[in-house]
Parts: sequence; C-alpha cells; structure tokens
Amino acid sequence: MWQLQHGENMALEVTTKIKELLSARDAKILSGVQYVQGVLDELQKEILAELVSMPADSYSAFYLRQSLASIERHLASFESAAQRELSDGISATWGMGSDLLPAAAQIAGETGLYFGTAHLSGNVVETLKEFTFGRISNLSREAFTRIKGELTMGILGQKTPAQVAAEIAGNLSGPSIFKTIGERAEVITGLEMGRAFSIATERSIAAAESDLPGLQRLWLHAGHPKTPRVPHLMMHGQHRKVGTPFYRTSAGEPVMYPRDPQAPIKEVIRCGCTHVPYMERWGSAEDFAASWDQKQYQVNMKKAA
Repeated sequence: MWQLQHGENMALEVTTKIKELLSARDAKILSGVQYVQGVLDELQKEILAELVSMPADSYSAFYLRQSLASIERHLASFESAAQRELSDGISATWGMGSDLLPAAAQIAGETGLYFGTAHLSGNVVETLKEFTFGRISNLSREAFTRIKGELTMGILGQKTPAQVAAEIAGNLSGPSIFKTIGERAEVITGLEMGRAFSIATERSIAAAESDLPGLQRLWLHAGHPKTPRVPHLMMHGQHRKVGTPFYRTSAGEPVMYPRDPQAPIKEVIRCGCTHVPYMERWGSAEDFAASWDQKQYQVNMKKAA
C-alpha cells in the first residue's frame, strides 16, 4: 500500500512540475507576442503621423520620396526591436525545453544521469534565430513594398490621402496593411519560440535515452484551436519511443514532434501542442492527458472571460 501511495504521489509531483514548466513557457511566449505587437502599435502610430503630416489635398513625387525614406527608417526600427526580442525569447524557450527532462527526472528520483548535451547546441539555436530574423526581415520588406504601392496610387490620383492612410495604417482591428503585419508577426513569434522549446526538448530526451532506458515522449494537444487538426487531436496522450515519429501525414511525411521544422507548414502553423518526456514508472499517460485537459479547460475559460 505504501509503495502504491508513494508511486501515486511521485506521479502527481512529476506531472505537476511538468505543467508548471509548460505554463512558464506559455507565459514567456505570450510576453514575446505582446512585446512585438506593442512595437507594431508604435510603428503604426508613427507611420500614421507621417501620413497625416503630408498635404491633405494632394501627393507629389517629392513627398513620396520623403515619406518613404522616413517609413523605411520606422520599419528598420521595428525589425531591429522584434529581432532583439525574438533572440532573447528563443534563447529562453530553448533553455526551458532543455531543462524539462532534468526537472522531471529529479522529481522522479532518477540519479546519475547526464543532461547537458542540449545546452551545448549553440549552433542550432543560432540557426533558429537567423531563420526567424529572416522571416521578420521579409515581413518588413513586404510591408515597405505594399506601403510604397499605396503611396504611388495616391501620387497617380487613384486614391485620396485619406484612403491611402486607411489602407496603410488603419485600425488594427480592420483591414489594413498593418492588420496583416500584426497577424503574421504574431504567428512568427509564437511558432519560432515554441519551436525552439520543442527542438530542445527532443534533443534533451534523445541525449538521455541511453542513461534512462524506457524513456519516451508524450504528445499533449493544445486543447483550444477553433478547428483542431485531427492528427494532433488523435495524438493527445499518445507516447512514442525516442527517434520514432508520432504520426505521418497523408503524404507519408513523418512528424516527429509539435512544430517539427521538417514537417509541412500546415502541420505547424499556429500549433499550440507540446510534447514532454514520459516514463511508465512516472505515472499513467492517460491520467496525465486527462489532467492536462482540465488545465487547458481552465486556461481557455480565463481567456474567454
């Protein structure tokens, strides 16, 4: 009886610790998204002020060149600020993913194990950052091209200054260039910070496999998308051996873990799923999945309130 109770307590402690770490990760990602959105809000105000300062009755080639130079500087500032935040965020979530298994193993009483490998993969982290920076740069360049197009329409008399301003920097809740930028920046931030966590988690588990026989990975569905991906929903509570895919797409492509960089974009875009280390002696996968369902239900109720 004591052994049974001890096992139940240990399982509860392990799952509680993992959920605490995942909550910290979610908070970090949300903080990154909010920061980038805040920078965009400021950029929107600056560009709108730039447009308002132009003559109300007409545009000219002179004002076009002048405004584009200023807008390009504003976009460069946004790009720099967003990249700094994402650099810090990716480093932070990578560290969280690396620490997930050691923290769970310590609670479970696993001793004499080496978990340092994931911390040494600096090249991978830098590659992730460079890729993410490229996505932000592309977003900034696309925004500049679209803004230039709208201003040119004003020069040609195809749109009034008011129409141009509304199209470029209208209310973020309405259709505008900045509405698109905001949505895509949010996706990039959440996806790449979450991806860093997933890759670090996977590498940490792989590095410990030889020291921890029976170590597996457990998929947890996010529980909140309006239209969940059926494969992701089906994977909830499923566990797989190290090095084996959780599932394959209809085209036969392996998906090793949530936000797998080798997976098709449709499998990773806006994915909020996660995967965690799992050992049978740490407790029931079904119980963990059920407790995760309850946690996600509480989180989503708060978001809806």
